Parts: sequence; structure tokens; C-alpha cells
Amino acid sequence: KYKFDDQLSASYFGLDSKNALERHYVNANYKLPLADKSSLTFDFSGYHTEWDKDAATYSSPLGDIGVEGRSNNIWALSSTYNQGPHSVMLAYQQNTGNTGYDYGQNADGFQSVYLPNSYMSDFIGNHEKSAQVQYNLDLGTYGVPGLNWTTAFVYGWDIKVKNLTDEAQEREFFNQVKYTMQSGFAKDASLRVRHSYYRASDAYQTNAYIGDTNEWRLFLDIPVKLF
Repeated sequence: KYKFDDQLSASYFGLDSKNALERHYVNANYKLPLADKSSLTFDFSGYHTEWDKDAATYSSPLGDIGVEGRSNNIWALSSTYNQGPHSVMLAYQQNTGNTGYDYGQNADGFQSVYLPNSYMSDFIGNHEKSAQVQYNLDLGTYGVPGLNWTTAFVYGWDIKVKNLTDEAQEREFFNQVKYTMQSGFAKDASLRVRHSYYRASDAYQTNAYIGDTNEWRLFLDIPVKLF
């Protein structure tokens, strides 16, 4: 990770998992200050993955024709405008290659994918394109320090589902309210309440992805300082 100056930073992470895959991640972030204490932030992130010959993935199981030379590229570009307590983000994400992203397999730790169109769904379908609009409000300006609200809508299209379609779709409407304690013994502890409304085309659900879902999640984060 490297910070060039107060406006530009970049990072790279790499993984070589024996008999499974090689994965590379890059990120670049540039923040442009504007008048009236506003700013415009541009962010690029992307992954390149190559699978070993004997690795299995749910996008191309062993036994498929052409399992050698399997690879995937997924990238995203976002732009966020911030003015005081308000932030609006637009993001575009695209997945290409002869295999889906498959982040939940092959010793990559079941980690989250670090791309903007990632909520309950990560919008990582094979050859999927997705776009997002997100709005964030810091309610501290309105007399409630520590309270934050985020809402977003993501739409994905052109998903390839083997032997079914090249035009599957999915969409998610996301809302989250977060409160962070400002003082006292629980200072910096936070509570998040999250709701996702998710729908997908029948062909994508047949492929054993999430399926139509209304989901609530509750997070309690308690920081512990050891040193």
C-alpha cells in the first residue's frame, strides 16, 4: 500500500494458493477537493484470477471442456461527490473471462470481495455488468452525532448461466442505519441495522445463487484496544 500524497493512494495484494488459483488485486483512489468544503473521489479496483488445472469452481467444474487456461477479470470504477453531510456515489462493475469470480472457493478464505457493488449480493455473476447509485447521510450535522444512514440500489444484467441464458438479471435495494457511541465506557462501539431487498431472474436462481430474498442483519461492533 502506498500513499503518494493527501489526494492519491494505491494498493496491491497477491495470492498464490497451491493447486487452486493465483489472484491479484489492485486499487487506486484519488480525492479532488472542491469549493465549499466539497470533494469528488474517484476509485478503481479490480481482480485478476487464474485457476490451476486441477481446481474446481462452481462456474466451471472439473470435467468441463477447456478447464485449462481458466481466468477471470472483475473490475469497478466509482465516483463519489461529498458535500457536508451528503455523499452520492455512482459505480459501474464488470466481470469477464471464461470463469466466474468464485471468491468462496479455493483457499481464498471466504473473504468479502472489495468492490463497490457488494452488499448482500456481490454482483459477480459470469460476464455480469452492474451499476449502482448510493446515497449516504451523516445525521451529526442535524443534531444526532454518530448516526449515519446509507441507501443504495444496484442492478446487474447480462449474466451468463450455463445451458440456460446469457441474459440473467439481478437487483438489490439496500438500507443501513448505523449509530456509533460518542462517549462513555462504550465509546466507538457501533450498532448497524441492515436490510436488503433482493430479486433475481428465474434462470439465475436455478443456478443456485441467492434467490429472491428479504434479509435483515444486525451488527454490534465493539473495539478492543490491547496495547
